[in-house]
Amino acid sequence: MIEERKVRDALELLGPGTRLDISSERTGLLRYARSRVTAQHDEERLRVRVRVTRDGRVAGGTVESLETGAVRALAERLRDALSCLPQGGTAVAVHPAAGQGEPAVPPVAPATVAAGAGERYAWFSTIRDGLGGRADLGGAVRHDVVGRVVADHDGLYRSETLTKASLQAVASRDGRSAGARIVHRDAARISVDGIAERLLGDLAPLPTGDPLSGTCRVLLRPQAVITLLTTYAYAALGAAGYAQGRTAAAGRMGERIVSELLTLTDDAADPAGLPSGFDVEGTCRSRTPLIDRGVLRGVVSDLERAPVTGGRSTGHGVPIGWRFGADPSPSHILLDAGDADEAELMAACGDGQVITRLDYLRVLHPKDTLVTGTTRDATYWLKDGRVAAWAPPVRLTFRMDEVLSAVIGVGRERERGEAVFMESAVAPALLVEAGAFSA
Repeated sequence: MIEERKVRDALELLGPGTRLDISSERTGLLRYARSRVTAQHDEERLRVRVRVTRDGRVAGGTVESLETGAVRALAERLRDALSCLPQGGTAVAVHPAAGQGEPAVPPVAPATVAAGAGERYAWFSTIRDGLGGRADLGGAVRHDVVGRVVADHDGLYRSETLTKASLQAVASRDGRSAGARIVHRDAARISVDGIAERLLGDLAPLPTGDPLSGTCRVLLRPQAVITLLTTYAYAALGAAGYAQGRTAAAGRMGERIVSELLTLTDDAADPAGLPSGFDVEGTCRSRTPLIDRGVLRGVVSDLERAPVTGGRSTGHGVPIGWRFGADPSPSHILLDAGDADEAELMAACGDGQVITRLDYLRVLHPKDTLVTGTTRDATYWLKDGRVAAWAPPVRLTFRMDEVLSAVIGVGRERERGEAVFMESAVAPALLVEAGAFSA
């Protein structure tokens, strides 16, 4: 997908101190709403991020081609930008330390590579037909094949191909909705059989209760936990914010920061997530313990913040000009499972609420982990541990660290998910004591 010769030619044109982060993306997308296909889309694009470091000066840019003319034009712009910067800054190493080893190579899934519009439509139609007109279906099916190369002028060259298949299905009826989200590197490992029945089960006819007011115990299903955890890890567990005192975890290494029932790891090689081998700086991704039974054990770093993690980057650098900031960020988080099934968690919840999904979660105050978001899809009231009524969607405002500190039960079954700022997350359901959420 990415020709090595063109990469090396681009490095010569851009000159010493250059690092390239290249992705060649092929995406097939099917969208649907009200049980009808609304869009079919196939796209290929090449994105080349360039970082040039010279004489303590750093400049960056992007281009969507490796052709000589486009690269030469960018090289001229970067030279002009560098000439406008003052000399004498502190330059960060362009490539990882020698002797780091080779990154793990995630397997390429032939079924995802070969998937076309027919396969995407078959998934959609299977779920739609399974609903049998008893609910409207919305959502999307997507297949991605991404070739990645990180290379620099000093000889570093890393490459990998990542595949991903994802399905989102939302069934709606009478103003209520239920959803399912599945993502895997291998399309052949995703089964849509049974999804329609599950969605219809979540749409069971029930009375509508009052909106959440005050406090109660809350059972967060896995996809809601994934949204919560990815946001918390992004806001609290990066080395830059830790070193500068900007996060809730800063200065608390070795202290308990969440419930002792929680153990969280960042591991890009774990097949439970969506494995990948290296970050945008070419550093091999390292398995990084973050929280062990509630105690903070680590944060993630890049080359610049490697001193925070013992002088070695954990492989969590982010793209230059990334819209989510320049700080290193967790990429493949996994929360250990517990030993309770959903029925046991519901029984322990008693009179409380089940939240299937958190939506539009936004950070209001990173240091306090204060966020706001809404409940969505299959939110229920429980009475004596049994589903008793629908709960209308509400906006919640809460501190993520308080919610995670109030966990009193952990589910046995885990689900896989992702976020726009994180490659994958794996988590079980969590039962949260009353008082952590407020509407």
